[in-house]
Amino acid sequence: MKKLRIIYYSPHPTHDIVSEVGYSTHQRESIQSFRQLGHEVLPVVLGGTETSAVNTHIAGLSEKAGNLSGVKKLLPLWLWNALKDVKLLKHDKKAGRQLEQAILEFKPDMIYERGEYLQDSGVIMAEKHGIKHVLEVNSPVVEEMAAFEGLDLLRFLGHRKERKKLSGTGHVIAVSSAMKEYLQTFYGCKKPIHVAPNAINPEKEKFGPEIVAGIRSKLSEGTRIIGFVGSLFPYHGVDGLIEAFAEVVKQEPNTHLMIVGDGGIREALQSQATGLLPKDSYTFTGKIPHAEVMNYIKAFDVAVMPSSNWYGSPIKIFEYGLTGVPIVAPDKAPLRDVMEHKKHGLLVSDNQENLKKALLFMLQNTEAAKEMGICFREKILKQHTWNAQASGILSEVFSVA
Repeated sequence: MKKLRIIYYSPHPTHDIVSEVGYSTHQRESIQSFRQLGHEVLPVVLGGTETSAVNTHIAGLSEKAGNLSGVKKLLPLWLWNALKDVKLLKHDKKAGRQLEQAILEFKPDMIYERGEYLQDSGVIMAEKHGIKHVLEVNSPVVEEMAAFEGLDLLRFLGHRKERKKLSGTGHVIAVSSAMKEYLQTFYGCKKPIHVAPNAINPEKEKFGPEIVAGIRSKLSEGTRIIGFVGSLFPYHGVDGLIEAFAEVVKQEPNTHLMIVGDGGIREALQSQATGLLPKDSYTFTGKIPHAEVMNYIKAFDVAVMPSSNWYGSPIKIFEYGLTGVPIVAPDKAPLRDVMEHKKHGLLVSDNQENLKKALLFMLQNTEAAKEMGICFREKILKQHTWNAQASGILSEVFSVA
């Protein structure tokens, strides 16, 4: 494939590429991988590409939010959300102008766009200038906004703009097979759709044996750790993990539950654990520096992802897998896209009884568990690196040109 000039376009006003969160990691690694494959990439990322600028921007947004908090209380939710939508629509016009300037100066072969809610300037500018356009879809953005924000008078515009993007793009990249099916059935998308799950950078495979040993040394010798890493919010299902572990520890008393991370329901989860679990059988570490997270995962005997949504490809599962630690994860389409049950880990339904059985299996069948961990790690290194993902995307896109 010839060397390409690619504009990586992300119109969202706050989704930067420097933070240590999922969307930032995805964007940053995609850009880097396109470059490592020999292509020239110009990021047009409205959320920011420099840490100092992003921090200043976030501080400004926080100040504005504080100033408007009184107004928000006076307005009905549907009107407040509609006003935010109007602001996003105005932002998209600004983003489009910035993209057009980049097109004129950079003269790209392709615009690779990360799809966002109410933002369709990418397909408009691609069509205007006759440039190949690829749309990456990571979530059902309209439904996601409805779930997070509630009622909205203008939400119908979200669906209209999604249809416009899907009809105007040349190729769609869906983060999971479930997302692909949704785009085809709900929006009637007829464009080629390539499924590209999230991935990981093998350079993250940096463990400090002494640090891992130090984590384990805080527990009694021979203790086996069942662990979770991530933000503590209701949709991650940590409450269900605590309930399942309460039954596991009765049969396997030499086990310890380690919850690594922080979030809005941490105190509630700690109270739950206090009420259900034996004293000293669990740890909440709080927020851990991102550079240290892989050491904690490596210290686990079993890594757990208790729950997940129906459409997203969780980066967490690839971080778990890179360590070779046995995994228990939800039996949902995005996980089945990358894992085979009993070969790469155990996939279970969102049910505390099934989760308990899976955890006990991993603890009581250590050789089988170890083999699953090794097998998934090997698959990740072969198929699920960011470079492999980028190469697959470009091969798919240009093979149907």
